[in-house]
Amino acid sequence: TRESGHHGCRRRRREKGCDMKVLDPSIVEGADGIAELLAGGLATLLGPEAAARWQIRREHYQPRVLLSADGDGIAAAALVSNRPATAALKIVDLWCCEAPALTPMLDAVIAMARQARAAVVKWEIRHDAGLPEAARPRGFVEMQPRAHPDPGVDGYALWLTPLPHTEPRYYAQSTEFTCGAVAGLLAAELVGRPGFSGDLRDRRLELDFWRTASNFPACEPIGLAVAVQRHLGVDRHVEVALDTENPLLIDEFRGFDREFRIELQNDSRQHAADLGVTVRGDRVEIAEVAERISVGEIALLLITQTPMHGQNEPHWITAHASDGQTLVVVQDPWLDRPGGETWVDAHDLPIRLAELDRMCRWGRDEHRGVVFVARE
Repeated sequence: TRESGHHGCRRRRREKGCDMKVLDPSIVEGADGIAELLAGGLATLLGPEAAARWQIRREHYQPRVLLSADGDGIAAAALVSNRPATAALKIVDLWCCEAPALTPMLDAVIAMARQARAAVVKWEIRHDAGLPEAARPRGFVEMQPRAHPDPGVDGYALWLTPLPHTEPRYYAQSTEFTCGAVAGLLAAELVGRPGFSGDLRDRRLELDFWRTASNFPACEPIGLAVAVQRHLGVDRHVEVALDTENPLLIDEFRGFDREFRIELQNDSRQHAADLGVTVRGDRVEIAEVAERISVGEIALLLITQTPMHGQNEPHWITAHASDGQTLVVVQDPWLDRPGGETWVDAHDLPIRLAELDRMCRWGRDEHRGVVFVARE
């Protein structure tokens, strides 16, 4: 968030051809439209560092720019984005020529979020910039930092749908394949067991946990539940709901590569029995998942990435809060950094139950795998 010098900003808007006629407020949608807007003079107003962020092509994440204008051209601009199938809107950046223009632009963004039925508005702010004073009366509060703090980006949240809950720290998976390990370790933290420490030991912990849970490279539900139970100890109950007795996540393998993964999954079932991990064979309904989370349980959810990222890949997320009826709040350990995402996108992310039902399916038969972890 930046404000330009009063007189210099007006002069640049006239001199650089930024006096385009803009409705108040107007919306420019899509990566191509934003690129054209930047080339037409907005990049000059933003400055090189900010313009570079605005030029990232976020097309899968529904980028939009809200604009307001006065007699000299663009007076304020807000770049927003959101993951599809989620109930969050993110302010990537908000620029204004003069301080008075910030408040109506911020209110326009909040109004847009309400119209889209977003549960939360997140604001990604450069670490040395700080939250503008106009945002605090509207209810924006700082979000918990990542386990390894990002020195460049802070995050603030305005919950439009109140959902009181304990906010966890955020940790991003450091590989393409350790989502299950990160999800399990985040669950451990949430139930009061050792998790990430916030230093260089965390990556080794992530990889070591993945080794114990992996079906190489993916973590299947029962193997992940066994690893979580071993990490937590016997005084925390772990339960698996998996609607098939057949091996999972092996469709792409043949021959030996397939057979040894089947052997590992059979072994995981035996370990689950030995450790007292409950294994259900029915298809758990999302309504039950939400209700159990709302009374304190943690749920590790096997999802497809298609609704959020357009990629049909298996993935684990940690669901840690819910109102029991409409929303579930998750930690997603994966970020699309080339697409402009930061920890602000994936942290404390609300998802409506209908969308979560669409995500929690995997493979041709759309199997559902959920690992429940009790807090006590």
